[in-house]
Amino acid sequence: MKGKGLISVAVLLAAGLSILWMAPTLNGDSSPTLQPRIEVVSIEAFHAPVTATVHPGDTLESMARRLAGKDWVRWRTALSGEIDPRSLLPGTLFTGRLSPTDHLESLVVTLDIRTDVHLEVADDTILTTKIVRPIESEIVRFEGVIESSLFGAIDDIGGRPELAVRMADIFQWDIDFLRDIRKGDRFVALVEQRSVDGKFFGYGTLYGARFLNNGKELNAFAFADADGTVGYYDLDGAPVKKQFLRSPLKFSRITSRFSLNRYHPIHKKRMPHYGVDYGAPTGTPAHATATGTVTFVGRNGGAGNMVRLRHSNGYETNYLHLGRFGKGIRKGSRVSQGQVIGYVGSTGWSTGSHLDYRVKKNGQWINPLSITSPPADPLPDSLLRRYLAHALGMLELMEGREGPAGARC
Repeated sequence: MKGKGLISVAVLLAAGLSILWMAPTLNGDSSPTLQPRIEVVSIEAFHAPVTATVHPGDTLESMARRLAGKDWVRWRTALSGEIDPRSLLPGTLFTGRLSPTDHLESLVVTLDIRTDVHLEVADDTILTTKIVRPIESEIVRFEGVIESSLFGAIDDIGGRPELAVRMADIFQWDIDFLRDIRKGDRFVALVEQRSVDGKFFGYGTLYGARFLNNGKELNAFAFADADGTVGYYDLDGAPVKKQFLRSPLKFSRITSRFSLNRYHPIHKKRMPHYGVDYGAPTGTPAHATATGTVTFVGRNGGAGNMVRLRHSNGYETNYLHLGRFGKGIRKGSRVSQGQVIGYVGSTGWSTGSHLDYRVKKNGQWINPLSITSPPADPLPDSLLRRYLAHALGMLELMEGREGPAGARC
């Protein structure tokens, strides 16, 4: 009987029941006996939770090995069927559940606030389900005043840093957002704001923006041309995009300007400095300020690692002291405006990490900060009338008024 009693206890425990022994009582022959009381306990109590977070360098295989142990191969296969390895970003959360025998039984991978991947063992297979929550969007109007920076002003009115970057991208041909910004500058943005379950998910199209910089008003409205390519145009229908960007670095500071008589910190004498030095941390991306062709890439004496580009209208740009070159940058290759052609370094005659940016016009050095850049091609007459009607509707919305009937983003 004693052996049968032990078997019964083991069966009860495996079934998710607990046995609590009551205080002893006396039976007729005065010998104490234990009175068992059986309680039902949720089977979940015997399934241990397990979590893991993706770290830099992790892969689907490394995560499967970490969570599933010897059973990692089939878990990696199941994960690979639902998850693009490129979406496995640091911080991605894996939440699972282990069986009483320490085998991984289920897993939830949270890719972002919108997307979860659920995996669960079913007999000899792993069933997978991807849950994609719907995106809700609304057009939001932001208006602010610069106190110190665009990022700070956007934050003050409840916007995200992404919005500041988007606005800087639109007006980058006319404003250097480190050098030209003034306290008291004003801006308005009309942007699609996306959310999932009430939580911010990102910005969609930036439909319109205005920037009042040092008394000069700039307007830009999104509009698709005949090919369906979305660009930004001003109130007259002229493209905001121009041949040259204001700066080869998105956010940097000028440490030395164009001069014909600058004191050289290495040679200890006065000599011409035909460029503008932008101080920035090593590894900061340097962008082509205009579309062009690479005519030189390599080491060039005191210039260190250097890239030279030839552009239309007789222009040439030079990027000196690079730490390394951008992907695909070789002599004869075609580069687009804004493309990364290298990364800031301190090669050649240099006392610190910076980019020396130089421009020639018809073979003569010119001050890069004095370039008056011609605009890109304007809208054709066949689209101009439709664009102007669209821009007027957007203007009303940017002013905080209801747009005219039929106006839409």
